[in-house]
Amino acid sequence: MQGVKFYKAKYIIVWDEGQHKTLENGYLGVSGDTVTGFFTKIPKNAPFEDLGNVAITPGFINMHTHPCEVYSLKSYREDIGNPYFFEGTLYDYALVMSLGERGAYLQAKLNLAEILKSGCTTTLIYGGGYSKTEGELAGEMGMRAYVGGPVRAGDRYEERSIWDSPDGHSLIYNFDEKEGFKRIEEAQHLLEEIDGTYEGRIRGIWAPTQTMTCTPAMLKEVRKRADKMNMRITIHGAESPIEFESCIRMFGKTPVQLMADTGMLGEDVTVAHCLYITGHNMINMAGDKDLRLLGDSKTTVAHCPLALARSGNTLQSFTKYQEYGVNMTIGTDTFPSDIIQEMRYAACLGKVVERTTFAVSARDIFYAATVNGAKALGRNDLGRLEKGCKADFVVFQLNSIEMSPVRDVVKNIIYSATRHSVDRVYVAGKCVVRDGKVSGVDEVELARELQEVSEGSWSRTASHDRLGRDVDTLSPLACPTYHEK
Repeated sequence: MQGVKFYKAKYIIVWDEGQHKTLENGYLGVSGDTVTGFFTKIPKNAPFEDLGNVAITPGFINMHTHPCEVYSLKSYREDIGNPYFFEGTLYDYALVMSLGERGAYLQAKLNLAEILKSGCTTTLIYGGGYSKTEGELAGEMGMRAYVGGPVRAGDRYEERSIWDSPDGHSLIYNFDEKEGFKRIEEAQHLLEEIDGTYEGRIRGIWAPTQTMTCTPAMLKEVRKRADKMNMRITIHGAESPIEFESCIRMFGKTPVQLMADTGMLGEDVTVAHCLYITGHNMINMAGDKDLRLLGDSKTTVAHCPLALARSGNTLQSFTKYQEYGVNMTIGTDTFPSDIIQEMRYAACLGKVVERTTFAVSARDIFYAATVNGAKALGRNDLGRLEKGCKADFVVFQLNSIEMSPVRDVVKNIIYSATRHSVDRVYVAGKCVVRDGKVSGVDEVELARELQEVSEGSWSRTASHDRLGRDVDTLSPLACPTYHEK
């Protein structure tokens, strides 16, 4: 065992006989970027670090993030929605806030730090106009990332919406297929440039933005190129009732059926959200046809419960998706990008909608955030601590109110922990988070500058809104501003 370093912990979640198991008072062996095994005893005089009263778990895999735009929605898009669009905000609120290139950089760096601090060692970055920046930042910060090559039937930076609502209650789709095929070419160049960079930690993934931002011909072309490049695909799909309705009216198919017919389902595809399907209680279309299509094709769904819950929505049944064979994973999508909090919402909301504690277990959610994410990415060396796997792991401090007492580490993580319970994060054997802080990231200074950029954007809201509304009109303060009398 020459060259192996051992980490001693009170608990280690190891992979044995095809499942996660709890090793108590054991050692994790690491050589370079690889796990050499787990042990109850190590050779005399072997180098080891006693981490004390901690738990070591596999690194979490976050299957849906938007680092460069995530905070532009914060303090603005909560508690609002257009009732004519099923209370959605995608169609006449989303593009009002624009923080520009500097704002994209600040958001991405802060968000990737937040993702890391919650124990995510791998993240799927959906991508957009600043995909290259996001990939470079992830690489510099030491994390593992799959970065999207964005495809949409419109401009690269999404400054002009494909959806237009001239009156606030009707919706027009402006597909520019010629521009869309330019986006496909740009995406391919980007993916060829970034794939395999930063010691192989940064990989590319095709990312058509949504079923209703691409034409069927574009989606089929993405499938063709993904197969040729041996790359995976991610897409937003069945995300909102208005998308479902529009897809039916335009193509005579549900979003899931459209994805099936254009090659957007399969073992190499991750669909973000995917809750508005046949059988959903807000959709007057009975039956489980969509679930069968998803399960039979072994498609992955990235469930992001907090973003859905904030607008009053959730999956109808996490359990039923699993029973049909859908590979269920967890993503953070918006803010806060705390996968531990996201896992708790997934477990609790899964129980609430089915009105039984047995509907979704801590085990289900822990697997969704580890090995299921690895499966979605075609990786059997991530999401588990086993000999030969990548040394991506998280150290949870157990001497805290939220983690003590401990009998079942996984249950404590799902139902009680916070990202502040995370003490260290290792990616490829290197410590990238220590004492809860990301190396090389000045959160205070980045947050200060982001505040400045955001205030500038808020002041310009009226010039971007179709009706000239200012930010306080669009999104009233929870507590109105005090003015001295």
